[in-house]
Amino acid sequence: MKRLLTTLVILLVVIIAGLVALVMLVNPNDFRAYMIKQVQKKSGYHLVMQDSMRWHVWPKLSIITGRMSLTAPNAIQPTVTAENMRLDVELWPLFSHRLAVKEVMLKGAVLQFTPESKSQQKENEPVAPKGNIVNPVGKGERWKLDIDKIKIADSLLIWQDSDHSQLNIRDINLLMERDDQNHISVELSSKVSKNQQELAFNLNADVDIADYPYRVAGNIDSFDYQLQGVGIPTGGISGSGKVNAVYQEETTGEPQTISLQALNFTANESELSGSIKAILAAYPDYQINLSSKKLNLDNLVGWDLPPKDDSEIKRYYRVENSLAKPVIAVSSSAQPDYSAKFLNDFNANVTINADKFIYRGMEIDNLIFKAVSHRGLAEISSLSGELFGGHFSIPAILDATGDQLRLHTKPLLQNIELEPVLKAFSLPLVFSGKFNLNGDLSGKGYDDYAISHAWQGDLNFSLVDAKMHGLNIPQLIQQSVARITNKVNIPDNVGNFTGAKKLNVKAVLNQGDIKINQLYAVSDLLNINGQGKANLLKQNVDVALKVQITQEWGADNELVRRLRKLKVPLRIYGNWDNLQYHLDIEQLLRNELENKAKQAISDWVERNNS
Repeated sequence: MKRLLTTLVILLVVIIAGLVALVMLVNPNDFRAYMIKQVQKKSGYHLVMQDSMRWHVWPKLSIITGRMSLTAPNAIQPTVTAENMRLDVELWPLFSHRLAVKEVMLKGAVLQFTPESKSQQKENEPVAPKGNIVNPVGKGERWKLDIDKIKIADSLLIWQDSDHSQLNIRDINLLMERDDQNHISVELSSKVSKNQQELAFNLNADVDIADYPYRVAGNIDSFDYQLQGVGIPTGGISGSGKVNAVYQEETTGEPQTISLQALNFTANESELSGSIKAILAAYPDYQINLSSKKLNLDNLVGWDLPPKDDSEIKRYYRVENSLAKPVIAVSSSAQPDYSAKFLNDFNANVTINADKFIYRGMEIDNLIFKAVSHRGLAEISSLSGELFGGHFSIPAILDATGDQLRLHTKPLLQNIELEPVLKAFSLPLVFSGKFNLNGDLSGKGYDDYAISHAWQGDLNFSLVDAKMHGLNIPQLIQQSVARITNKVNIPDNVGNFTGAKKLNVKAVLNQGDIKINQLYAVSDLLNINGQGKANLLKQNVDVALKVQITQEWGADNELVRRLRKLKVPLRIYGNWDNLQYHLDIEQLLRNELENKAKQAISDWVERNNS
C-alpha cells in the first residue's frame, strides 16, 4: 500500500513539475503569429490581440488574451470585439509543437453585422471568381490548429442591413461543440429586441457540416420562445418548435435553397406542422405546405369580442397591451396605401389547412387556403370552410403589377347563421336567420376602407327564417287600421321584429353606395316588395316598400278584406341601429272609405233614377 501511495505521489509531482516546466519554457505568445496567419488564410478576416497572452492552469490549462477583435477585409468596423478571450488547450500536443484547442471562450463580446463591418472592395481591385478558395497549410508549417468547442457568453449581436432598422440581439449564450469531424451540437439562448418588442428564446440543435460551406443540414430538436412588448397581446406569445433544416449553397445550374422539413411549431393555443422551402433564385420561389389542428388568430393578434351590453360598440375592438402605446395622429382624409410591390419580387405556392380556425370569435371548421403567386399576380383558388352551420368559399385574384393592389372576388356563402357574424364584426343586429350570398366584386385594396370606398360589383343576398329586429310591420299596419275603425281586433303579435320565411335582395355596390334594385320578402301574413339604397360608410339605409296583406285577422271585417287588395306603402330609413319608418296606411284607408262612400251614393242614385 505504501508503495502505491508513493508511486502516486511521485507521479503527481512529475505532472506538476511538467506543467510548471511547460508554463515556464513555452511562451504562449509564440502562437500569436501562427493564429493570426491561419485565421487570415482560412477566412480572410484579420485577428488582432492587443495584449500579451498568458497561461492559466486552473481549473483548465488555458491561454488568456486581453482585448481582441476580428475584422473583415477592408471593413470600417470589426465584426467581433471582446475584452478577453480564453483558449482551453490540450497538454500533450504542446510537447510535439501542436496547438490543440479544446474550447474558445468569448465573454462580453460584441458581434456586429452592419454595413460598416462588411467586407469592402477597394477601387480597381480585381474580383475573384466565385467558388471556394482552398488555402492548405504549407508543408513547412510546424503547428496544427484544432478547435473542439466554441463558447460565447453574455454577448451582444448588432444586426443592420442598409435598408432596414437596427436589430439588437442581447444576452447571447452560445455553445458549439464538435461531436466528430462532421457534426456539431449547438446550444443557443438569447433575447432579440426591436421596436419595443422582445423575443427571448433558447434552442438545441445538431448540425451536419460534412459538405460545409456548400451544404449545411441541422435538426433543431427543441426551440422555446416568448414574445412580449408593444402591440403584443397581454401575456405575450409563447410556444415551442422542432424542424429539420437544410441550407444548400448555389452551385452550377442549381440555385441557393433553404428547406424546412418536419416542421412542428406552437404559439399559445395554435399549432402548425408541415414544410417550407425557399428557392433563392433571381425571383425567389417559396413553397409552403402547412396544416393545423387549431389556429387561433384572436389569441395571436389580440382580438376579442366586445362586451355584449356595450351600447357604443367600436367597429374594431382590440385587447390593448398592458404597456402604453404611442398616439399617432392620422389625417381622416388620408387614403391608405394599397401598393403591394413586394408581390412582384417573388413567386409562391401556399397551401394551409386548419381543422379549426378562430377569427373574431368565429370558429371556422375545415379551413382550406390555397394560393399561387407569380410576379405580382396571385390567385387564391380556395379560401373555404364551414361556419355557423353553413359553408363559405371566397376565391380571389390579386393584381399587384400596378401602383395599387387590385382584387377581384366571387364570394359564395351558404346557410350561415347571420346574427353571430354581425356580432363578430361589431355590426348592429338588425337581421337574423340563415343567409346565402353570392357576388362578383372588384376594386383596389383589401380592408374595410377599400370595401366602403373603392369596391364595386353585384350582390345577391337571401335570408331564410328571417327576422328584422326593431320593427314589427304587421303590428304597425294593424294598429293603423285599429285607429280608423274599432271593428278590428289586434292580435297578440307584439314581438319587436318582422318575420319572413324568406328575404331576397339584389343589389349593386359602387364605392360604398349600395343600390337595392329588388327586395322581396314573404311570410304567413304579408308579402313585401321594394327598392332603395344604403351606404356602408355612413351605415344608413332608405328603402321604399310595398306591403301586401295575405291573411285576414280579427273579426270578419270588410275593411281588412279591401286592404288585402292593396299594396301599403312603407318607407324605412335612418341609421342601421336606429331605424325610422313612415307608413301611409291611414290616408290609404281614408281614400278607400271615400271611394266606398262614393260608390254607395252612386249606387243609390242609380237605383232611385231607375
